[in-house]
Amino acid sequence: MVRLSDILRKAEESKSQGKENIVTEAVKLKKEMESLPGTKKIYEDVIVRIKTVQSDIRAGNVVDGKEIFAAARKIVGGLRTNYDMLLSLLNIFTSFEETEDFHHRHSVNSAILAASLGFALEYKNSMIVDLCVCALVHDIGMLKIPQEIINKTSKLSKEDEKLIETHPGYGLELLENVKDLPDEAGDVIYQHHERVDGKGYPEGKTGEQISEFSKVVAITEVYEALTHPRPYRKEKVTPYEGVKMIVEQAGTFFESRLVKVFLTFITPYPLGSFVLINNNEIGRVVKINKGLPLRPLVEIYYDSEGKPPDKPKNIDLAKSPVLYIEKALAESYL
Repeated sequence: MVRLSDILRKAEESKSQGKENIVTEAVKLKKEMESLPGTKKIYEDVIVRIKTVQSDIRAGNVVDGKEIFAAARKIVGGLRTNYDMLLSLLNIFTSFEETEDFHHRHSVNSAILAASLGFALEYKNSMIVDLCVCALVHDIGMLKIPQEIINKTSKLSKEDEKLIETHPGYGLELLENVKDLPDEAGDVIYQHHERVDGKGYPEGKTGEQISEFSKVVAITEVYEALTHPRPYRKEKVTPYEGVKMIVEQAGTFFESRLVKVFLTFITPYPLGSFVLINNNEIGRVVKINKGLPLRPLVEIYYDSEGKPPDKPKNIDLAKSPVLYIEKALAESYL
């Protein structure tokens, strides 16, 4: 059987048929997504709205919670209209972004994931919107942390880490200038770094001492941070690796019940990601099968010998029980 290393080596040796083709397809996919007037507009509108809200909060201005609710309703409505596509935007666009000033995107991406988990938990609509609002403001305390620490490209010192751990308290202070938010917002801002085993901060709360919304946002904001670049960590892990890390912390950092539900909707292989199938073919995920996040429809780019197929070829893993994804391919392979 041809090894993955052989396929990747051949792709590297033949740029016209290998690396260039995959990178070109990744860029093409981004352009295709940019042309989507509906889903992309929802995402970008929310980004702009939250960036403005965060700027006002940082400046000490009083912020009307209606603006944040409007952003949350856009997210929830977008998920109802095109669930998979809105989720996939989290992965597609951030592959081409700078890491500086990432907090507005972190807030929006975490909120999209939190609302998705709310759907999976079968919360009623108003509760999902409230959860989404809380996720959008969960990290406002970071607005009071010096930018030179936030954008530090080297490893954070213990002093830096201690300062960053003050942001939940700062968040409660800033919350006083944000009007008409859900009652749970304060809990989420203050508790999203608490862990069910008591090893979180700022108070080391455990289990039932932590609010449900805080537990949800704890999962989604960590997953978002893992799978997106940061100034101190230019490389991000693949969605597959991010999911694995969340699962490994179930019952210690995160509530097991919520992690189990999280796995029913989050796909380790989002639209546009490249994967290696167990038959040694390499392809791109072009469709996510509902209820089967581990078995998407894959468009094949390289066969088991490392060559492009003679004619277009798709494999629907939901209908191919013998085949499965062996691993996600990180962008460093492309």
